[in-house]
Amino acid sequence: MDDALSVARILVEIEENERRVIARELHDRLGQSLAVLKLLLGEAINSPQDKIKYTLSEAQSLITEMMSLTRDLSLELRPKMLDDLGLLPALLYLFESYTSRRHLAISFEHYGLHKKINAEIGLTAYRIVQEALDNVANHAGTDEAKVMAWSDRRLLSVRIQDHGAGFDVDKLPTNYAGGISGMQGRTRLFDGRFSITSSSGAGTVVLAELPLSIRVRKENSAGL
Repeated sequence: MDDALSVARILVEIEENERRVIARELHDRLGQSLAVLKLLLGEAINSPQDKIKYTLSEAQSLITEMMSLTRDLSLELRPKMLDDLGLLPALLYLFESYTSRRHLAISFEHYGLHKKINAEIGLTAYRIVQEALDNVANHAGTDEAKVMAWSDRRLLSVRIQDHGAGFDVDKLPTNYAGGISGMQGRTRLFDGRFSITSSSGAGTVVLAELPLSIRVRKENSAGL
């Protein structure tokens, strides 16, 4: 029971951290952009005819940025493409987003992903890849990563590797919420296996194996 409570606690912390990040993005980036857009439109109303086109062009560029941010935030909340088209298209879109927004070049190998995969297991794999790529972009000091995803009759597996700075896994704080603990918690929720291998200067490898035939633990998922 203590183990179940530990997993549930980690997952609650993951959700709260994700909400905190999205709330900050809404306030800091989208909120500021809306304020600037309001100023630009007000300026356009009072501008002489020869300056209106330039002001509206600035407003149009800002709207394009806001649309991109809204799309990214929607992806953070729930990747609609995952529900509509499945895991493979959702991952491809995610990689395209990381390449354009974070300038992270991602090589991708996969097999067995065209078949139908349980939605929650697919979402778990997606989130693990997403979190691992966030760590690469934010901490690894490299602009390249390799992702592998494969599925057979028993398992859905994802592997994320970089050749960046690396770190000492044993020195991570035990109360570290999100990040590695988040990926571990998501995997354990489905009785999967999670491992991370890293050392200073040698890069990092994240591996998660999710059973396709095991339902989410009821004692852990209640209320989450």
